[in-house]
Amino acid sequence: MNQSQFQRRAVALASLLFIAQTQALAQNALPKSVLESVVVTGTAEQPESITKPFSIITADELNANGASTVGEALRYQPGVSATGFGPNSSRPIVRGQDADRIKILRNSAATVDVSALSFDHALPVDPFALHQVEILRGPAALAYGGNAVGGVVNLIDQRIARKPVQGLQGEVNLLGGGAADQTAGGFKLDAGLGQGVSIRLDGFKRTTRDLETPTFTDPEGVTGSRVQNSSSKSDGAAIGASFQTGNGYIGVSAERYNNEYGVPKSLDVRIGMESERYALEGEQNFNGAAFKQVKYRLAKTDYQHQEFEDGAPATLFVNDGVDGRVEVALQPFSMAGMNINTSTGLQFERTDFSAIGDEAFVPSTSTDQTGVFTIFRASRGQENSGVFEFGLRGDQVDVNAATSGLSPLNGPVAGAGVDAGPAINRSFTPSSVSLGYTAPIGNGWSLGGSLSRVERAPSSFELYADGVHVATDAYEKGNPNLQEERGRHVEVTSTWAQGESKFNATAFASRYSNYIALIGRTGADAEFIEAPGEPPIQVFDFTAVPAEFQGIELGYQTAYAIGAGRLQPSIQYDLVRGKRTDGGGNLPRISPQRVVASAAYTQSGWTVTPELIWVSDSKAGAGDVEVEGYELVNLRIGKAFTWGNTGGEVFANLQNLTDELAFSATTLDTVRGYTPLGGRSALVGVKLAF
Repeated sequence: MNQSQFQRRAVALASLLFIAQTQALAQNALPKSVLESVVVTGTAEQPESITKPFSIITADELNANGASTVGEALRYQPGVSATGFGPNSSRPIVRGQDADRIKILRNSAATVDVSALSFDHALPVDPFALHQVEILRGPAALAYGGNAVGGVVNLIDQRIARKPVQGLQGEVNLLGGGAADQTAGGFKLDAGLGQGVSIRLDGFKRTTRDLETPTFTDPEGVTGSRVQNSSSKSDGAAIGASFQTGNGYIGVSAERYNNEYGVPKSLDVRIGMESERYALEGEQNFNGAAFKQVKYRLAKTDYQHQEFEDGAPATLFVNDGVDGRVEVALQPFSMAGMNINTSTGLQFERTDFSAIGDEAFVPSTSTDQTGVFTIFRASRGQENSGVFEFGLRGDQVDVNAATSGLSPLNGPVAGAGVDAGPAINRSFTPSSVSLGYTAPIGNGWSLGGSLSRVERAPSSFELYADGVHVATDAYEKGNPNLQEERGRHVEVTSTWAQGESKFNATAFASRYSNYIALIGRTGADAEFIEAPGEPPIQVFDFTAVPAEFQGIELGYQTAYAIGAGRLQPSIQYDLVRGKRTDGGGNLPRISPQRVVASAAYTQSGWTVTPELIWVSDSKAGAGDVEVEGYELVNLRIGKAFTWGNTGGEVFANLQNLTDELAFSATTLDTVRGYTPLGGRSALVGVKLAF
């Protein structure tokens, strides 16, 4: 360890000790009842799972973070990390599982895009548009299908109001600065027109420059202090309308999103993204009928992005889809001394994907998925009694490809329109089952756990990818003979709450008989030569391997009165290990263990929050290398204010105060050395609400 590393780590350790010491010195814990959050991915009465840990991140937290992507905004949430491809393309990873195993939802409906296809493909959602984000950690395949075997991230925008809006309400958010020197602004406007009619308008615009970093030398020997070709320009707008009755609501929304951003490492490549989404959503509640509630959602998305090379149009990716869902809850009933609630649903999803251009590495495909699920919850109805949860789901998944592949490995690269083999169709019937129990055990403690068996159909790109992906500088090769991914999962969770003090501990383990991993090759065939004289390209295979995941998540928060102010310290720790069980070593790109500690002090409208993020060295995975850990010290200062009927906050977010050079272990090895995390920076912002 050199002197500068020692100094940075000393500062980080001192920050952690300060936070711990403030807890020890604080007196007079404030007695205040705990506010329980509700996961909206289910109903208010019946969340999708009451036996799995979840987190809720508010719009204020997202905006204060200053991240331009959802993945970056969630990177340090419990059990959550993010893929990294510069500041513009980042997708959540939950408990070490990424890509198609993490279901990204928009208001509980599927998000149709190609972000799960590759690390350089961004989500068509800006944090400015969101009301909150819900994270369900662990298998959630019962309600949302096999591609939720790792977890669910539900993006809530409230464009369709579920309750009547009173008068005219709105907010404006402005941001400037940060490591990407961004300029960003967004607004939300809600109006109640009377007679149960509500209208929502919102929009945003965001511009970023190349991400500024501590000075580093990339794998090609070039020294600099910015992530080259990482600038972006994005904007979007949406409208929503809803009609509320005493027994429910129905509403529609429409949105458009545009994003133009660069691809680090491939300095001549830019991506132009366009997405249009139309949604219908409703809910009806019944009194005295067999049905308690019916919920329905329908969404249509038209998505495309064009890759430009030296300003000229290159490969075009198109993904159009329709997602529908109907969920029916019966009136509670009693049987064998138990109070039983049931929820049954039907879900369908159709996507049509095509890649057009000389560097299309995935053939055109259509995917149809239809699933039926049911969830039972049973309790004795007594105060402090436990709740049992049991669920089943079955799906029919058909993946149809126009060709059996695009190009033979180590052969000529076939572009669009080249006959690379006959059409191939695959059908899968994944099913899932889960059993859980949670109960209070006294003195503020509760204990819960779940057992589940889940299956996931392989995605189109896991089956059929076969070609050079310029943006990631990798040859990605699928396997059309892959079978359903099958896994078993066990989880135990304990929570404690008293006043404003909360503690939670979760331990989990998953074992897969055929986990589909993207693994870099080693040995003689590890590289592909695209053309004579060109540099070799690393080959990555979608390979089914036996694997297991194990991990723990710990969290504690409390609040104290200190003089005229209030201190809210918190600390969280998470660890996940993923490895092959056939002797193949660790799985690649698994997030290392982490500690996130903070202590928010509030007085007279001012809030000062120091934060320490400690990330350990990663474990080298198959086809990957060990990545050095890091410590980040951040400081947020905010002042709440009122101005007539307008309220709000001004704030400054000082990030990476020690200017630590850090690289993400979850980034693909071919681009990691070109894309460090942001350096020392100051982000300022203001929120106005009326």
